[in-house]
Amino acid sequence: MNQVKGFTLIELMIVVSIIGILAAIALPAYQAYVIRAQIVEGFTLSEELKPAIKEFYKDRGRFPKDNREAGLPEANKLIGNYVSGVEISDGAIHITFGQKINLHIKDKVMSIRPLVVTGSPMSPMSWLCGNGETPNGMEPIGENKTSLEHVYMPSACRGYP
Repeated sequence: MNQVKGFTLIELMIVVSIIGILAAIALPAYQAYVIRAQIVEGFTLSEELKPAIKEFYKDRGRFPKDNREAGLPEANKLIGNYVSGVEISDGAIHITFGQKINLHIKDKVMSIRPLVVTGSPMSPMSWLCGNGETPNGMEPIGENKTSLEHVYMPSACRGYP
């Protein structure tokens, strides 16, 4: 008798179904990774704006109420590949995502707020992003307008819901 070598149809179907299950698990995780990578552009833009806000606070003892008062371009002029605008409001930086961003976060906002030491205006300031946890002895300035879903936030900005 001739012995046939190869895979049966059942074995091939099992392999295909395993590959399908692995792909179903990997794709959403990869999508979240890609979105978090796109969000990095917002941090890059904010790094360029922070010195103007710090300098304003150092000179006047208060935070700028808007982009114009901070000496920065209008919100719709602070844009990038994934950022459609950056608004300054009472010292807080509100980054709106748009342009070529993933549709899951189009028009979502991430806030980066100044952190000052409670009762010590001369102490160095820090920054708090998104829903991050406020350190003891410090207080955030400005409103948190973060509307990004928890899963898409960078780990430092997630906080503990």
